[in-house]
Amino acid sequence: MLGTVIAAVILLIGNGTDFFRRLADAQAVIGPGAQVAAIAMTLNVALILFGWRRYVDLQHETERRIEGERRAAIAATTDPVTGLLNRKGFADSVEDLRQRADADGAALLISSVQLHRFRAVYDRHGFDTGDAMLRGIAVTILEHAGEGAVVGRMGGDEFAIARTLEHDEHPGAEKQIETLLKLATRPFEIDGKMIQVGAFAGMAVAPAGEVRVPDLLRRADIALDHAKTGRTVRPIWFDAAMERALLQHGEIEQGIRFGLEHEQFLPFFEPQVDLCTGEITGFEVLARWRHPLAGIIPPDRFIPIAEEIGVMDRLSEQVIRAALVATRDWDPSIKISVNISPTQFSDGWLAERIVRILTETAFPADRLVVEITESSLFGDIDLARNIIASLKNQGIRLALDDFGTGFSSLSHLRQLPFDIIKIDRSFITNIHESGQSAAIVRAVATLADALEVPILVEGIESEAAHAAVLAIGCSSGQGWYFGKPMEADQAAQLISRKSQSAERSAQNSSRAA
Repeated sequence: MLGTVIAAVILLIGNGTDFFRRLADAQAVIGPGAQVAAIAMTLNVALILFGWRRYVDLQHETERRIEGERRAAIAATTDPVTGLLNRKGFADSVEDLRQRADADGAALLISSVQLHRFRAVYDRHGFDTGDAMLRGIAVTILEHAGEGAVVGRMGGDEFAIARTLEHDEHPGAEKQIETLLKLATRPFEIDGKMIQVGAFAGMAVAPAGEVRVPDLLRRADIALDHAKTGRTVRPIWFDAAMERALLQHGEIEQGIRFGLEHEQFLPFFEPQVDLCTGEITGFEVLARWRHPLAGIIPPDRFIPIAEEIGVMDRLSEQVIRAALVATRDWDPSIKISVNISPTQFSDGWLAERIVRILTETAFPADRLVVEITESSLFGDIDLARNIIASLKNQGIRLALDDFGTGFSSLSHLRQLPFDIIKIDRSFITNIHESGQSAAIVRAVATLADALEVPILVEGIESEAAHAAVLAIGCSSGQGWYFGKPMEADQAAQLISRKSQSAERSAQNSSRAA
């Protein structure tokens, strides 16, 4: 009887796809009297075996899912090019390192490394070669990062290294990163080509229990930015002054945007005079920022940031517009000079923008002088020629600013029709003491006279400098000796006083005659 039942069970489970048909066949074999017991036993055994088979299948599915999750986790934390940790993987691993360092009472050091001009490798040699070089650099970093260090590729050409640090290990850590920089920037031979790049590094350290990993990484990046800005080949340590400067930079950036919206940027006017008579012939417009809390802020504090964030065009137009509105009713003989930055001069629509401002402010074009620095002309001489021609066609005068500080002054004078040459203040500061400076100014004056282009001397700040340039034969100048930059109403008062003084002098001369 039992053998018959087992045979029936085996028959049933041989192919579970036709269970009920096989169950009916088994009943016929067993016989009518034992059918109920056989069916019960058969069903129990079949359910056990079916359950086991399902359990095994579920185990296999779980293993496959776990393996897939493991691979996904690796992919999510690993850089596919170099095999190093990516940004997320680096942060997670360094957090574990930080906790261990905290338990040991150690410090945590993070070094940020960025390659210099690595993009050119991709451009010149292709992505395969560039990726091969990244892998070579990654191997170098791993080999020399030190035991227990965490190394990651943060994206692009940036890497980061984290390690614990004892109090007396700072010099050794700096030397290690400096050595690593030298090794990572040595020539690599890839596909028969020798390729080499530069690198910069920033380092930040703090007690492991007193810092968050993202904050320490940010400090290392700040130090790295200082290394790049200063073109420093050795690692730069982070200090609090860097962060304060960065915060100040951010505050100035936000303030500039707010100031533009609320017209806080205004023109100041520095007088330009006839050196022989002292008569005011014009004013140079200089931008100032009337900050609601800090007061008047000089241009060297905000113009570089305005250029960096791309709002210099808007700021300049705001100042020029205000200057022309304020001065359009002044004596028609007084010229107003405005400065154009190199970033503005790369705009093909610059001439049209200036003409539009003249039209909207009803300012006479022949009273406007546009000052262009030599550095503005280095990029595209054809564009410069077109802009200058467009401005001169409107009756606007052109001045070559900071003459002598560039590299191709003579060619610019030959190619471009400037109306005024401005001698840079660097030659005037000690002209009464330096024979070399006096010789340079005398040579420029002679050249300008031969070209029949008048010159204007900048930076006259003393009686001695005034006498020196006058003795050389310069006829026009500006500087603090004649008056510091001032607001429009103060400039108008200065013009009025000068005019009254000239009238009194003329009357006295007439009576004396």
